[in-house]
Amino acid sequence: MLCYNSRNLQDKKPFGAVAAQTAIAFHVQWRQEGQQNVPPQRCLLYLRRESCRQGEAEEYWTVEGQPDGWQNFHFSFTPQKEGLYFYRFAAEGGAFREETQEYQQTVYKAEFQTPDWLKSGLMYQIFPDRFCRSHKYIPPEITNKKWRMHAVWGELPDCGPDENGIVWNNDFFGGNLQGIIEQLPYLEEIGVTVLYMNPIFEAFSNHRYDTANYRNIDPLLGTEEELRTLCQKAGERGIRVVLDGVFNHTGSHSIYFNKDGAYDSLGACQGEESPYYRWYHFHQFPNQYDSWWGIDTLPAVNEEDASYLDYIVRGRDSIIRHWLSCGISGYRLDVADELPDVFLDEVRRCIKEEDSDACIIGEVWEDASNKIAYGKRRRYLQGEQLDSVMNYPLKDEILAFLLHHRDGGRFMDRICRLCENYPPQVFYALMNLLGTHDTVRIYTLMLVGSDNNRYLGRQRLFLALLVWAFMPGIPSLYYGDEMGMEGARDPMNRKCFPERPEDDEVALFYRRLLRFHKKTMRKEIMEFCPGDCGYGFISFSREGRGKKMFVFLNASDQPRNVAFPLQEGQRAVDFINCGSMQLYADFSGCTLQGLSGIAVEIESAVNFEQQK
Repeated sequence: MLCYNSRNLQDKKPFGAVAAQTAIAFHVQWRQEGQQNVPPQRCLLYLRRESCRQGEAEEYWTVEGQPDGWQNFHFSFTPQKEGLYFYRFAAEGGAFREETQEYQQTVYKAEFQTPDWLKSGLMYQIFPDRFCRSHKYIPPEITNKKWRMHAVWGELPDCGPDENGIVWNNDFFGGNLQGIIEQLPYLEEIGVTVLYMNPIFEAFSNHRYDTANYRNIDPLLGTEEELRTLCQKAGERGIRVVLDGVFNHTGSHSIYFNKDGAYDSLGACQGEESPYYRWYHFHQFPNQYDSWWGIDTLPAVNEEDASYLDYIVRGRDSIIRHWLSCGISGYRLDVADELPDVFLDEVRRCIKEEDSDACIIGEVWEDASNKIAYGKRRRYLQGEQLDSVMNYPLKDEILAFLLHHRDGGRFMDRICRLCENYPPQVFYALMNLLGTHDTVRIYTLMLVGSDNNRYLGRQRLFLALLVWAFMPGIPSLYYGDEMGMEGARDPMNRKCFPERPEDDEVALFYRRLLRFHKKTMRKEIMEFCPGDCGYGFISFSREGRGKKMFVFLNASDQPRNVAFPLQEGQRAVDFINCGSMQLYADFSGCTLQGLSGIAVEIESAVNFEQQK
C-alpha cells in the first residue's frame, strides 16, 4: 500500500503552497498489506498544471522515484511558474498497479506579497446608513429619486415588497461620514485597526450596491472632503479605511444607465450616442439586458470594455486611483467571482502602483485557491490579483461544529486544508468573519435550535468568538455584534447601531475578548499549529518569538481535562475563558466544563521577567 501525507514534512517539504522555482521534495512509503509482500518495481509521480489563462495549454510531467531500500521512494520537482498543480503517485510491480488520490499544489509568484497590517489587529465593518447619524451634517435636497428618511433612529427598517411586489430598499436613517468620524474614539477603544465600509458612493438604495455615480460620495452620507477627513483622523488613531468596490454592475438609476431618466446626461438607455452604451449588453433595447442575477435594477457591465477599464482602473484619474488619493488603504471587491481575470489583473496593477501597501480583498465564499466560477478555474491567489479573501469557510466550519456535527477532527481538517492550499501570506491575512450585511447575525444563528435558551445561545457564541479571535488572519467584526444585536436576513441584519447594549452579557464578553486580543496578538504574526481535536473538542496554538497562545474549546456536555503544553522555562501568564472551568493549582492546565473554552497566553520566564 502506498502511504503519503501531504501535510507531513517527512512526506512533503516545504509544507503547503510554494513560490515558483521552489524545489519540492516528496517521499512515499510502500507498506506491506495482507499477503502482498512483493515490493513495487518502480514508483512514479504524475503532475499536471492546469491552464489558467486563455490560450494556455495544460502541462504534464512524469517523475520516477528514487528508491531507498525497497519501501521508500523519493522525488523532487521544481515548478517553474505560478499556477495550480495537481499530482498523484503510482506504484507498479508485476501484475499490480496502485495509485494514490490526487493532491493540490498551489504555486504563486515569487515576488507575491500581502500587507502585514492585514495579519493582525481588528477589522470593523460598517453599514454606513445605520451606524451613526451626526446632526452636524445637513444633506442637500435630493429630488431625482424616490426615498424617505425615518423620523426615529432605531425603529425597524422597511421590510418586504410593497403592494406591487417591489422591494425598494429606499428607506434611510441618516447615518453619515461625520457620524463615523465622531465614533472614532469608540472604535479605537475597542481595538479597531481597519475600518471597512459598505458602499458610500451615490446610489438609489440604502445599501448602495446600485452605484449611480462612482465619482460622488452619496449626498445623504457626506462629501469627498469628509471622506478625506475620516481617513486622516482614523489614520491618526492607527485605523485604516477600506472601501467596498462594486464594479460588476451599476444601478439602473445612474448616470451610466439612466433607465428612469433621472439624470440630464446620456445614459446607455438613451442610445448609442452615450459614452456608456458599450458598457452594457442589451438583448432588446432598451428594456432587456444582462443584469446581476436577473435583477433589472442592477444592469451588469462588461468589465473588459476598454472605456470601462480606463474609467475605473487605467486612466490617470481613474475611479480607483482617485479614491486612493483621498487616503483609503484599499478595496474589498464585491462579487469577485464575477469579475474577469483581465479586470482583476488591472486592478492589482493600478492599486499597487499607487500604494504597494494597499489591500485587495475579494468576496469569495469558498476555497479561493481552486475556485471554479462560470466554468473557469480562477487564479485569485497566485500573485497577480487578490491579497486576501473573506473567510466564509472558517465561519461555515465554526457553525457546523457548534450547531451540527461537533466533530473537532472534521473542523480542523477543513481549516488545515485552507492552510495547505493558500499561500501563507494570504492565509495569515484572511478576513475572518462571523457575520456581514449578507448574512444572519451571528448571535441569532447561535440561538437557533436553542428553544430560546439564552444561556445555550450565549455559550455557543462565546465558543465561536474564541476561535474567530485567534485564528490566522484579521478578525472582522460586523457593526453592532459587540452590542449583542440580533437580526435575520436583510434588512433585519442591517438595523441601526443601538445606543446601549442589547445583551449586557454578550457585550461584556466582547469587551473582555477584544481587550485580551489587543494585548496578546498585536506584536507579531504568530504561526498557526493544529492541536488535539475530537468529539466536541478543538484545540490549536499560535506561536511567536518566546510566546505562545493556546486555545481549547469543549463544546460537549461533559467535563474535559486540558493540560497546557508548557515547556521548560515557560509559564502561563494570562487567559480569557468562557463558561465554567477549574484551573489546576500550578496553572499547568484546567478542567473545562461543557460548553466552555479558554485561550491561554504562555511566555518564557525570561520574557515574563523583562516585562515586569
